[in-house]
Amino acid sequence: MRLCFAPLLAATSLLFTGFATAADYPLGTMTCDDIGVFAATVMAAKKQSLSLEDALTALDTRAYGDPVEKKNLTDVVNILYGNLGRNLGVKVAGAVMKQDCESGRAKQ
Repeated sequence: MRLCFAPLLAATSLLFTGFATAADYPLGTMTCDDIGVFAATVMAAKKQSLSLEDALTALDTRAYGDPVEKKNLTDVVNILYGNLGRNLGVKVAGAVMKQDCESGRAKQ
């Protein structure tokens, strides 16, 4: 059983560690909950075979309350489609990104 969870824990640790260093990014009009929900949505789409290119194209059609939001969401997409996100489930991806955001807010 431990071997099954080891890749997930390792990926989660790497994702959280790698993204946490930049976690004090401005959010615009979004909240950390919004980041978590978006990350879970991205991971669900990825699991249903939506390509990275299509995911990034979808960001171009989205309405943003602040220009920084597009950058943040693009970063989330790239992280989840990269090696760090390859073993994450939908709920875990959302929780990790939300937690990272919250830890960044606590630093300010």
